[in-house]
Amino acid sequence: MRRTVPVLGAFVVGAVAYAPLYCYPLLAPQFEATFHAARELGQMPWTMFLLVSALCSPLLGRAYDVFDDRILLLVGAVLLAVGWLVASAATDVAFLIAAYGVFLAIGVQLVFVGTTTAIARRYAGVAGLALGVAYAGPGIGVALALPVAAGVIPDIGWRSTAVIFAVLSLVALPFVWLMTTGAAVLVPAARSSSTAALPRAPTPSGVGLHETSAPGAIAASQEPLPPGSRSRPDALRRTIRTRRFLILLIGAVGIGCIDEGVFQTSSRHAISQGIDAGFAATLLALQCYAYVVGQVVGGGLSDRFGRRFIGLLCAGLIVVGASAIFASDGSLLALAVAGNSIYGFGIGATIAIRSAAFSDVFGGHNFGAIFGITAIAYPVGGIIVMNAGGIMYDRIGNYWPVYAIAMFSVVAWSVALVAAGPRHHGLRKRLRSVRARMPV
Repeated sequence: MRRTVPVLGAFVVGAVAYAPLYCYPLLAPQFEATFHAARELGQMPWTMFLLVSALCSPLLGRAYDVFDDRILLLVGAVLLAVGWLVASAATDVAFLIAAYGVFLAIGVQLVFVGTTTAIARRYAGVAGLALGVAYAGPGIGVALALPVAAGVIPDIGWRSTAVIFAVLSLVALPFVWLMTTGAAVLVPAARSSSTAALPRAPTPSGVGLHETSAPGAIAASQEPLPPGSRSRPDALRRTIRTRRFLILLIGAVGIGCIDEGVFQTSSRHAISQGIDAGFAATLLALQCYAYVVGQVVGGGLSDRFGRRFIGLLCAGLIVVGASAIFASDGSLLALAVAGNSIYGFGIGATIAIRSAAFSDVFGGHNFGAIFGITAIAYPVGGIIVMNAGGIMYDRIGNYWPVYAIAMFSVVAWSVALVAAGPRHHGLRKRLRSVRARMPV
């Protein structure tokens, strides 16, 4: 139970925080109709949400290095509730921009950065599976919320729906306590027959039970220091100046382009291709369920077989699934179902592998600040693809440019993972040496 409770708490916190937010593809048409806005303007609240998320994430990440994670996570849940109340009372698009761009953006980043840093620290070395389960919460939450919201919004209106979302956000408060309960979770490796009979000495604090898939706790510090630098190997400024950090940051921008682009536009593209609106919402929910499976399975497999190998396989699944999504129409519903399932699995696994890889490479006492800086990448990618998609739709009437950006971004992430991702070399040898030193 001590090993399980924190990650289950994170699962529920993520589900409650993200489920209302990612109903935006259903809310955006309602906003546009209410305020007589063009599609490009209808994307502006989400654009501001992504922009503020990017700007505030480094500061929030540093806050998690300094202050108690429980307090900050509770503040995040309250801000989400306030944001939905402001949105429900909006009399103009400007109020929606304020709700999404201030309260919801800061609130969800507090939850996202806090969940990632708390779980990565408590499950160091097996963070792929732990983060996969934690990140499955948002996927399950969105998958359950989409069909419900699609049926509720036409009946009670988007304003009443926003009030319900505000109340739902407060459900996260007790689960924050569960998520932040206890110290680091120790997961001992199984002993092999060759080491079972060896005597065990007391294990030094933090040694052995937190083995990572990277060469060291702060793998980026293995790069040579810049000429004339006197920084410590694990110093924050020294880490963000490495080529490895910059390459992974660019790769993370690519993931933001892929995830936001396909999720936010796939249902609208499906409707424009002759697929029923209700069935399009069901396809989006199916994508979320597959996303959850990908988070858990992909994260777990990357713990066992390495971030690079599994990450590249999942990048291939993204290409296949996204291509099927954009190629399907009203006469190819089976292709649409298969495409959403394959893509959802691939992007879910990729998100888990991304965060686990960052934990492997940059884990340490500055990990909160480092992850906060890398968290800029996802909303930046979303801003790029969502604005490009809205502008091009108003010009040419389709979302195929979003598909092109997503495919280019898959290549960028794959190159970044190969060039700068965590290595698996020497892991088994180090584990054997650790087992030999573990107490009986």
